[in-house]
Amino acid sequence: MPVKTVGIIAGAGRVPVIGVRAARARGWRVLAVAVAGEGSPPAAHQAPSPDDPVCVALAEAGAECRPMAVGEYARIVGALLEAGVSDLYVMGKLPKTLVYSHGVDRAARGVLAARDRQGDHAVIDAFVADLERRGITVRPQWELLSDYVVPPGFAAGRPLTAQEEADVRYGYRVARRLADEVDAGQTVVVKDGIVLAIEAAEGTDATIRRGGRLGGPGTVVVKVKGRHGLAFELPAIGEDTMAAVADAQAAVLAVEAGRTLLLEPDAVRRRAAALGIALVAVTEDGGR
Repeated sequence: MPVKTVGIIAGAGRVPVIGVRAARARGWRVLAVAVAGEGSPPAAHQAPSPDDPVCVALAEAGAECRPMAVGEYARIVGALLEAGVSDLYVMGKLPKTLVYSHGVDRAARGVLAARDRQGDHAVIDAFVADLERRGITVRPQWELLSDYVVPPGFAAGRPLTAQEEADVRYGYRVARRLADEVDAGQTVVVKDGIVLAIEAAEGTDATIRRGGRLGGPGTVVVKVKGRHGLAFELPAIGEDTMAAVADAQAAVLAVEAGRTLLLEPDAVRRRAAALGIALVAVTEDGGR
């Protein structure tokens, strides 16, 4: 029986490496298309180097790594089809600003032009639908990463104060409404009932730091997924997120249970304790 080959579009961060290891543990061959190198956001027209640490780590995890520019959509699809990939996972950080880049190819521009609505996940859904037409199914991340999903009741660090509890509930309501109704703003920074920052194209870590600059020490960060895009990608927190929390001198990091990946859990727990912050999971009704 031939070995199944799956594809992973690998953005920045540790999630793609974890995904490769999980796929290899199932006995699958993995073609990883690395579109982001280490230390800088991917450029639409520039592929990472084959000896970039990201591609090296993917290869060490057991993947065949092919670095490509994220804007080379037709070339990426061709490589996947040539390798016999019919199931694809998209993992890692990809800046939303790539959709405005002049470096994307004609095929990608055609997909973007065919979007039927606005919002962050409209872009994702457009590419998912195009890949389906080409015979490639984008699979849910949680199929490979279920061990990393934050469970209800998860907590680390110190307990919440009454004011922090109120800010978590308020921030969760704001973040979920934005994520669910307008498909934007998955991260919200709050302090004393005032919204300081809402995530835009800069991403989670930059939003946390911006909220810290505006509110000073003691801010409350709430990160959600919402109802859009659950089938394909989940937000992740790890040591990079904790570094942003430390820079912002935030007091609380609250994430959505069942819809968030926790990377490096032991290191994150230790960092929460060292920083003296509360790290908590919030359920869909806003409780814990």
